[in-house]
Amino acid sequence: MIRIEVLGGFRVAGLGADDAGSAVLDPTGVSLSDGTRRLIAALAIRTRPADRGTLAAQLWPEARDGRAASSLRSAIARLGSGGREIVDSSSGGLELHEAVAVDLRAARATAARLLEPQHDVPDDADLSPAAVDLFGAALLPDWFDGWLEPAAEEWRHLRVNALEAQSDALRLRARLHEAARAARRAIDVDPLRETAQRCLIAVHVAAGNQSDALRAFADYRARLDREVGLQPTAMLTDLVAGLRQRTGPVAVRRIG
Repeated sequence: MIRIEVLGGFRVAGLGADDAGSAVLDPTGVSLSDGTRRLIAALAIRTRPADRGTLAAQLWPEARDGRAASSLRSAIARLGSGGREIVDSSSGGLELHEAVAVDLRAARATAARLLEPQHDVPDDADLSPAAVDLFGAALLPDWFDGWLEPAAEEWRHLRVNALEAQSDALRLRARLHEAARAARRAIDVDPLRETAQRCLIAVHVAAGNQSDALRAFADYRARLDREVGLQPTAMLTDLVAGLRQRTGPVAVRRIG
């Protein structure tokens, strides 16, 4: 099976085979031309077939006089005989073959299950360390192509929501260490996002670590004030209100 990874970097496996018939892993896709790598990545992030003309213009925006279309044809041709196994062409446009496995597609499906309102009890597989790690990775972080920006931003929002859902579900199952790990991953994605901070503080409270909860709250409040001039909402302050009543006011540590 051909496998494509776009989370945390670009990787392709299965485009060739060794003498034993096993799939060959190309850790960075360096054996592929730049145009072919971009073509595969562009198709991997899409949820529907891509129009040839639109895709060519996006991948080769500087090209003129039909050269973008020519570059697209060349990128497909450089896949060689394996091209038919990875790129499917139809009247609707180009897309990856249905048999190709893409990590982003698997992550999107996991996120859909985690964020489904009627899905009250997540599967263990969706809360596993591997699932948390999947959402901890950015979409092609070392690529700076303009066509990638909308998908990268969409993935950023989806992954932080999924990480928060994982943290809450793990906390309710008393798997507090794992819940804190997922919450910290969400904070890494967006340090100023209050719901991510609330996940971590809720884990500290559930574990009985009052000082950790108060420290996390104070650090977040100071950073929020310093960077955007805002204060935490009542939803977060209410979470630590009882702790503050017993231990006294939270000392806000000013940095910078």
